Amino acid sequence: MERKWFLLFPLGCALVLSSCGQKNYIKAGSADAVSTQSQASTIVIRDYSEKTTSQSGITASIKTHKDKNISIQYPVLSHLNDEKKEEEINTLLKNNALKVLQANSVDPLKDTLIIEARIVSADSKRITAVYTGTYYSEGAAHPLNMFYTNTVDLTQGKDLGLTDYANPETLAEYVLSDQVKFYNASAELTEALLEMRTQTDLDSYTKIFQEADFPLKLSQPDGTPAFPDSFSYEEKGAIIFSIPVPHALGDYALVSYTPVTK
Repeated sequence: MERKWFLLFPLGCALVLSSCGQKNYIKAGSADAVSTQSQASTIVIRDYSEKTTSQSGITASIKTHKDKNISIQYPVLSHLNDEKKEEEINTLLKNNALKVLQANSVDPLKDTLIIEARIVSADSKRITAVYTGTYYSEGAAHPLNMFYTNTVDLTQGKDLGLTDYANPETLAEYVLSDQVKFYNASAELTEALLEMRTQTDLDSYTKIFQEADFPLKLSQPDGTPAFPDSFSYEEKGAIIFSIPVPHALGDYALVSYTPVTK
């Protein structure tokens, strides 16, 4: 999905960044790596497993939804001590992960979509997953880099979004300020992003952040859900959120914001 309000961005940026290492540009597996069989495979999640086991007993794994040229990973929780809530939360997590299909009208026979999930954290209060990958629509000039996230409150069994822990206007001001920090971006890419961001005004960024994350607040003309232009998650005290950028810059850029506490 190209974003028309960026069409005025100088075409020269594509040449400037042609040899630049763009860490925001996610390269997923090729279409050949996607199985044509529908199956689920469990992957052991590292790093946070010891934390969840020692603190709450909750464990998490990743399963994969596969259908023709589609492969989408999603998290699954177990040992929540409430079977009904566990089932409801796992259904919510899977449904949100797969909403990318409906939002992009993906045809599993003609299009190719590969999404990988990373579980940022999982404890007795919440689970946060980050999704990255590529989407190639039949006939498109190039594949699109995909980024979305999902944070679920385990006590209430509902989605948490950017507006639950940050002020959209404050984030908009931060993006347009000299203090803005881009996450995992090279010096060359950062320079291009600093120039690009000023093409969007404060009110537009504020609206983007108000509409960020699940539950989806936007709809397409036919009534199907539409993905917002920004998704976010918290990690190690920082808020990481995305902003839309031209394809030459990776389709999305990640911004890191650390709230000021007193």
